[in-house]
Parts: sequence; structure tokens; C-alpha cells
Amino acid sequence: MPRIDVQTESLAAGGALQTAAGGHALEAAGELRAAIAEAAAAVGHAGAGGAIGGWGDSWSLSLAALGDATVRTGGNLTAAGHVYQQTDESQMRR
Repeated sequence: MPRIDVQTESLAAGGALQTAAGGHALEAAGELRAAIAEAAAAVGHAGAGGAIGGWGDSWSLSLAALGDATVRTGGNLTAAGHVYQQTDESQMRR
């Protein structure tokens, strides 16, 4: 069976980038939610303000879910890099 060569450093670096990107998306979702809430309050009409607020909540929650998934993917990439490295160091003959 041919050797599988995994660039563990690349996995770790990719994981860090994914985690950072997900963190930025989560931060943006919070800022978006706050801005939409402020806009909804400024409308001056309960029905219109509620509609804007509901729309903004849905949008910000979707962005937060994307951010969370991106952070988790980053963690998975980092974990995969560590597992491949441990396997190479403890199980593979050089």
C-alpha cells in the first residue's frame, strides 16, 4: 500500500484560518443583529418595526449559524492535523 502523505502543517494553518473566519462571521452577526434592532426601533410603527426586526433576526441567526459551522470546521481541520501527525510519529515506519 502506498504511503499517504498529509501536510499536517497545512491542515493546522487551514484550521486556524477557518476558525478566525468563523469568529469574524459570528462577530458580524452580533453587529448586524444590533444594527437591525436599532433600525426596527427607529421605524416608529410597531408592525413595520416588528417585520424589520424579524427579518434582521433571521438574517443574523443564519450568519451566526454559518460562523459557528466555520469555526467547527476549523477545529476539525486542526484535530485532523494532530491525529495524522501523531499517527506518523507513533505508527509509521520511516
